[in-house]
Amino acid sequence: MHNHLSRTLERLARAKRERILPRIHTRLGGVEIEAWTVTDDGEPVSARHALGLARDTGRTTPGYRPFPLGAAWGKAWSTTWFRIRGTAGPQQAGLIELVLDLGWFDHSVGGHCEGLVFTPDGTIVKGLHPRQSDVRLKGDGAVPGLVDADGAFLLYVEAAANPLLLGLPPFVVTEHGEKGAEEPFEQFRLRRAEIAAFSSEIHALCCDLDVLGGLATELRADEPRHWRLLRGIEQALDVYDEADAEAGARRARAILAPLLATPAHASAHRITAVGHAHMDTAWLWPLRETVRKLARTVSNALALLDADPALVYTMSSAQHFSWLEEHYPDLFARVRRHVEQGRFVPVGGMWVEADGVIPTGESMVRQLTYGKRYFISRFGREPREMWLPDSFGYSGALPQLARRAGSRWFLTQKISWNDTTVFPHHSFWWEGIDGTRIFTHFPPAETYAAEVTARELRHAVATFKDKAIASHSLLPYGYGDGGGGPTREMAERLHRFGDLEGAPRVSSRSPAEFFQEAEAELLEAGSLEPVYRGELYLELHRGTLTSQAAMKRHNRRCESLLRAAEYLSAAASTLRGAPYPREDLDEIWRTVLLHQFHDILPGTSIAWVHREARDTYRATEERLHELIKQAGAALGGERADPAGGVLPPFAAANPRAAVVKVADGEDGGTVLDDGLLRVVIGADGHVTSLLDARTGREVVPPGRRLNELQIFRDEPVRWDAWDVDRHVLRHPQVIDEVTNWRMIRSGPDAGVEVVRRAGASTITLTMWLRAGTGRFETECVVDWEEREQLLKVAVPVRIMARTARFETQYGYVERPLLTNTAAEEAMFEAAMHRYVQVADGDFGLAIVNDAMYGADARADGDSTVVRLSLLRGARFPDPRADVGMHAFRWAVLPGADVPAAVEAAYAFNTPDLAGLPQVAPLVRLEALTGHALIDWVKQADDGSGDLVVRVYETRGGRASARLHCCEELGEGAVLWETDLLEREIGGEDDLPVAVGPAGSRRPVSEARLDLGPFQVATLRIAL
Repeated sequence: MHNHLSRTLERLARAKRERILPRIHTRLGGVEIEAWTVTDDGEPVSARHALGLARDTGRTTPGYRPFPLGAAWGKAWSTTWFRIRGTAGPQQAGLIELVLDLGWFDHSVGGHCEGLVFTPDGTIVKGLHPRQSDVRLKGDGAVPGLVDADGAFLLYVEAAANPLLLGLPPFVVTEHGEKGAEEPFEQFRLRRAEIAAFSSEIHALCCDLDVLGGLATELRADEPRHWRLLRGIEQALDVYDEADAEAGARRARAILAPLLATPAHASAHRITAVGHAHMDTAWLWPLRETVRKLARTVSNALALLDADPALVYTMSSAQHFSWLEEHYPDLFARVRRHVEQGRFVPVGGMWVEADGVIPTGESMVRQLTYGKRYFISRFGREPREMWLPDSFGYSGALPQLARRAGSRWFLTQKISWNDTTVFPHHSFWWEGIDGTRIFTHFPPAETYAAEVTARELRHAVATFKDKAIASHSLLPYGYGDGGGGPTREMAERLHRFGDLEGAPRVSSRSPAEFFQEAEAELLEAGSLEPVYRGELYLELHRGTLTSQAAMKRHNRRCESLLRAAEYLSAAASTLRGAPYPREDLDEIWRTVLLHQFHDILPGTSIAWVHREARDTYRATEERLHELIKQAGAALGGERADPAGGVLPPFAAANPRAAVVKVADGEDGGTVLDDGLLRVVIGADGHVTSLLDARTGREVVPPGRRLNELQIFRDEPVRWDAWDVDRHVLRHPQVIDEVTNWRMIRSGPDAGVEVVRRAGASTITLTMWLRAGTGRFETECVVDWEEREQLLKVAVPVRIMARTARFETQYGYVERPLLTNTAAEEAMFEAAMHRYVQVADGDFGLAIVNDAMYGADARADGDSTVVRLSLLRGARFPDPRADVGMHAFRWAVLPGADVPAAVEAAYAFNTPDLAGLPQVAPLVRLEALTGHALIDWVKQADDGSGDLVVRVYETRGGRASARLHCCEELGEGAVLWETDLLEREIGGEDDLPVAVGPAGSRRPVSEARLDLGPFQVATLRIAL
């Protein structure tokens, strides 16, 4: 028997492919096809314009012409509208469908051409992709009124000729990532357009065989269930006859029915399956295409929800809902109705699925506050989970920020991509750098785009790490990245796996229902509860910290300008009665948050996306400068310190008494000395000595050179823009060539300018000793032309340490400098924000920067070598990524502890706002113990005019302070603590409060702040 059944699965595969699947649709007749390709600038037109219902200003009037089946349509990124007429006559009973093939590949759903179907009045019917190619005309599931009494119909298809950029091998270097690229493009062809009868019986047989055949494949050969499934499949194939496929399908299904009715084991793992379509806000397509992808995907999801009342669908990102609301209001209204029913579930509570490590703390706060407020305002619902399945690592600040924004749970699965170590848990408590815990789940199927197959379900069971204490996991299913969402085949498999021997039990429920049960299950484990502390470092995609450097520079600049603009606008409104530019600031914030999406800010999108982003960033910075100028004009006032610890001074620094003395060095170089630091720069342009005169400590190790530029062959194994692989860092080439060298002076400061060549690129380093600051600063301008090269600058320091502190949101991550374990070695490139700080004994040193996020730091004997990553030259998805001019700044601060590093980092990143009038600070902190600072000041989001002040502890210890308001605010100011959405904190939350007890209000003059390690406090002041 075993020998007889050994080839059953091979027989099944061929029978499905050749004899069953082709019989699901039976051709009834052809259709009449006309087409119109949108010309002008190649950008899409509105459906109303294409359908002749309205006219888009400046766009060509549609001119439909007969279009032959099999003909090519559409240049890369173009849009063709098809007008399709046909008749599904009264004599044609049963389920009748229009079947289309726009020229699809049998893979990459959402990754190449797609379509959206409209009725003549502009109603959206559904989206089209390789696994969703039919439109129901008659029978259950058909849109009412699609055909008239005689069976005639008229439909329009908006077809997008998005080129396939993700092929085999995974990446093909192509110019098609830019609009209007001249590289030849093989156009898609309309291969099929016909009216067909749909056999629900044959389709059901396919689904039966998918489930049972897949399960038989996954079960071990020593399990009786495996052989019984094979025998049943064999018998079903015996009775199926394609000559009478409908009757044959019924006979085959009768044989398979008992196998599908056998229930799962009592101890079977439970899986909550939620429909999903992870939608990249931009990636291998521009932002404008994501708007259309949303319409295609959401319309398919809604059609599936309408057809199957048991299903639940989830969608994240308030930006995506907002785009639907703006561009597809009818579709948005349908979404709202399903949200009210609890079947279309907004998840995540963020504006977009942002990068998890690069945005500053305030940006992550706004991702949550703008996202949650949108969902509350539109649907009356507040998502309670943070949903980031595909970001490239997760900072240790996120548990606190999520909890302080009102969230209870966190979801990702990206850590399963680790290239070195296997993460130890799937359901666990994630403890942030401040000690806050959040229940966290990694779907053990290890995908956010499951298809509900036996392989995925069995993998989930086998992989799940926490079986001893948990029995439940989540499965997001549906085509993702480029959208597409769940299909009716996935839904059918879901139902069959509901309670089936040999498989986990699968049910369709909301994520909240899953999280509530899974969290409760973990709580019951008591002392066995798994806890993971610190950042979730992704051992992959380390190059995203450096790729497309302009994204990082502009993001940092916008964050700094927003900090200044909100503070000054709040001051102008509070002190002078000027209007607070809330709408402008909200719009700017939403723009910045959008571009923090995890394929824009990390630099992993096509050229089109980054070109548009650079233009948008520049315009945004201009708007912020104008808001700052307006606030300054409203403030007026005498010169004084406007920051008081809130913001570093906006105007030029006060005159310094120190002056840098310049002397000749022994080797023809230069010695710079201001009495605090003594710097020796050799004739080769490298720093050979940096002496801290205050302590007599030499910083540069013997025989080493500080500010040494190193270049590496950067040839990732697979993911070009994403990865810096460990082999890349093995063989640095020092850039020694000097084409120009000169001394320069600026006021009390002095420096050396060195110009170097690296391949076709020019690098200009201007190294300054800033008199009286204790800071050795470098300005670096690069005209970058290299491909597949990584540029770093090495800063070796004579400090023997085991760890280095890399700034993250509201604190730092302490990372190992040693490589004793595989996990330590895997952190060979890691994220930093504005500083890296190292120390031995009582001597510390900080390196601050204005635009960089990637660095490596390793112990080297009695020294530490820190290397900052400046530029890369990835070839995919943008073949000319980073080509052009770039500017960076960094500074070395000998003797700096963490508080000094934090304050220097703030000052180093404050925009140049010289010339603004200055007024006394609105609020300031008086330190009592430890170190805390005010990170942000703004007006409350509810328009009340209250001030909101964000404070945090910086050292990872404890701090106490008093908050003081300026005299102009009066004596009656009252303070209380809120959550991140500026709602009063109740006593039921277990999070620590800075102004206790929770819910208390007190005069600012009497308020004392007590902060734990890295604790963030949001303080609201009513004047």
